[in-house]
Amino acid sequence: MRLNKQVICASDRPGSGSFRPMAMSEGEAPRHHEPRVLIVDDEYFVAWHLESLLQDLEFDVCGIAGDCESAVKSAIDFAPDLILMDVNLGGGPDGVETVRRIFQRRQVPVIFITAYTDEANLTRIRQAAPAAAILSKPVSPEVLQAAVRRALPREGG
Repeated sequence: MRLNKQVICASDRPGSGSFRPMAMSEGEAPRHHEPRVLIVDDEYFVAWHLESLLQDLEFDVCGIAGDCESAVKSAIDFAPDLILMDVNLGGGPDGVETVRRIFQRRQVPVIFITAYTDEANLTRIRQAAPAAAILSKPVSPEVLQAAVRRALPREGG
């Protein structure tokens, strides 16, 4: 059973089951969903720390990915409103290449959070994602909050 946009879906296998609108108490206003954020970092302690900071700021962390393949799949499956991306993802394609691959499928705001702020990396990031914000590790909660709020489209206009 899962909650899906104010509908409860129950199924014993994928693609089947019943859909019932969720009931709200009389006079209860519909809730706006918290912005959904995908975190991509191969260092899981860093990712969990970012997740904790975002949850404290009332953002919904829809997933954590540690490599290019899982990041692209998560970006498609979870349709986040924002991606926090590390540049160095260990072996395999790095965060800049990962963003290129995600952008081939869908456009989504990106904030790079990286310890690699040399000019070569900054140039690669700007070429791949000109609108992306770039934050240096370690990032403070205040700086993260300000960057996330700037990166997200305004609700209601």
